[in-house]
Amino acid sequence: MPVPDRDNGGVPRRVAALFAAGLMLALTGCRADPVAGAPAPTDTVTSPAPRPTITVTRSAHVLTAGETADFNAQAGVSLRLTASKPQVSRGRLSRSYGYAPAHGYYVTFTLTIVNTGSQPVDLGPPNFHVRIPGEGVVTAYDGNAPYSGAPQQLDSTELDPGDRVRAPLTFDVRSPHGVLMYLPDRTAAVTWRF
Repeated sequence: MPVPDRDNGGVPRRVAALFAAGLMLALTGCRADPVAGAPAPTDTVTSPAPRPTITVTRSAHVLTAGETADFNAQAGVSLRLTASKPQVSRGRLSRSYGYAPAHGYYVTFTLTIVNTGSQPVDLGPPNFHVRIPGEGVVTAYDGNAPYSGAPQQLDSTELDPGDRVRAPLTFDVRSPHGVLMYLPDRTAAVTWRF
């Protein structure tokens, strides 16, 4: 029995095959001629405005809570960071709302951060952790810290050169003693003992 020369829709098989091949070339972006107006490899392409950089830790500082550290990373990235001695509470942080700590204590640090470099820097609560003996690493999102009733907390922000932020950050912990760590790149760059 001869093979039919047309598919079920009445289109010749050869035309359907050529159409499918052309469609595949179009979908994969293959073309024989450059598109008019597309930049040639030698054309100058302008880049967008500088974006915040990923901070790379070069060395670590170990301090006592209340002290200030000047932190320098790659070229143009530097910060001045201060973490106060923590305020310790066994109850909610507001008289009218919030929950008591799930693990026993709230420790709240007042952080002061100044961008002393020439590049914008992103930072926020994920850049700060505490390590408590017998408990391990605790973030500001663990336990009841987000529901403590604190009137404000450090928020994720972009600091332009010269910008300054001062805000509290609360952790729900089992013991009010340990270390607060600033981690710009998953490595503790500055550590405060409390």
